[in-house]
Amino acid sequence: MDYIEFSCDLQGKQAFSQDVITAQLAEIGFESFTSEEKEYKAYIQEQEFNEELLQQTIESIEEYLGKIPYKTILIPTKNWNEEWESQFEPVVVENKIIIRASFHENIAKNYVYDIVIDPKMSFGTGHHETTYCMLQNMLSLDFKDKTVVDCGCGTGVLGIAAAMMGAKSVFAFDYDPICVENTDENIQRNEIKKMESALGGVSIIEGKKFDIILANINRNILVNNMHFFSESLNSGGSLIMSGFYEKDIKIVEKSALENQLKFVSFIAKNNWSSTLFYK
Repeated sequence: MDYIEFSCDLQGKQAFSQDVITAQLAEIGFESFTSEEKEYKAYIQEQEFNEELLQQTIESIEEYLGKIPYKTILIPTKNWNEEWESQFEPVVVENKIIIRASFHENIAKNYVYDIVIDPKMSFGTGHHETTYCMLQNMLSLDFKDKTVVDCGCGTGVLGIAAAMMGAKSVFAFDYDPICVENTDENIQRNEIKKMESALGGVSIIEGKKFDIILANINRNILVNNMHFFSESLNSGGSLIMSGFYEKDIKIVEKSALENQLKFVSFIAKNNWSSTLFYK
């Protein structure tokens, strides 16, 4: 599966310009965002990309931020691995979890959970705030002997972390076959014995029950599928979600409350957030 890379130069723009652009691009399907020295990039699957919709979105942003010259290029699947490897530095969460690539050696001895991820085309290396906040929230829960589902698993990092934390079983799924393939590889790479993955959308959990649900997707998908999460969560179970901004917590919370889920707390980093609910 190929990706479209959107890029622009934010030099000279207001401090909040990156947040504005990210929020708007996320609404039209972009799913990963990076910024280094004001060079901003966002990625979307080629099959989901609509040039006209992007142009309309940028024009609406320019009303507030001024002119934003941008370009888009196609990134074939085979080049994505090189892109990630060139940027992949180990990520440490709360001095307990380290997420590293297989080429990072002899650096994990001081951490409780050592997770090795080779991302390929998948998202979820801990670098993005949403994955990081999900892992922070996970550290607050007891996973011992719990049944867990990782919704929109990407690289499988959250499910792998859950297994390492003592989960009895982990079911991971994603609608992207490359993500499922990558999750399987990372399961093997981390020698996880109690985790399986499958290809599918959120409806795949219909009729199934779990003690803990992990869902790092995006706001609209979370809200539209909240009934699946509620129906699949055992009484007393926990739902951790991310993929949305701190300002959108109320929208997610409203949907959760309408589906018999109770708000517990949230974690935020650089305006992104992760919420914890229980049933």
